[in-house]
Amino acid sequence: MNRLVLSLLACLTLAGPAMATGITGNSREIAEAYLAAYQRQDHDAMRALYAENARFIDPTSLAIPQITAPIDWRGADAIIAGISSWGIDHLNYTVERSYESSDAVIFDGRTVVSYETAIGERRFIYPIITIITVQDGKVVEHRDYTDFAGARELPAPPSRQTRREK
Repeated sequence: MNRLVLSLLACLTLAGPAMATGITGNSREIAEAYLAAYQRQDHDAMRALYAENARFIDPTSLAIPQITAPIDWRGADAIIAGISSWGIDHLNYTVERSYESSDAVIFDGRTVVSYETAIGERRFIYPIITIITVQDGKVVEHRDYTDFAGARELPAPPSRQTRREK
């Protein structure tokens, strides 16, 4: 009986962080919820899923200052400030392959990123691998490997309201 009670308490303790976000699933479910919030640029939902010292890194950005400043941020405030500086309206991932390894959920595919600019919306498609690592029900790391050299600009979409204009 004592073992049963201790096991139940242990399960509740481990599930606590995920339940606080309203997500009670496994690493894949948490990673998918996070990726959905990231695509919408829903910073509040992202913040709720981050661990205290979460990291957002794209090692492929570290040697290309002509395209982007190095992407290596720690903590929700720094991550959200960095992401916000890009002027992204939203992203659309097309996942061609996804799998789990330990606490990491790997998404392999491409993303169309829509940026708000002074001359209107610009869209780029990037081949990308995104790895979301989840521990104790929280996102501890978002790691991208972006093929910046393989990116290309897409034709402008039909005129529409951006998320910020709504």
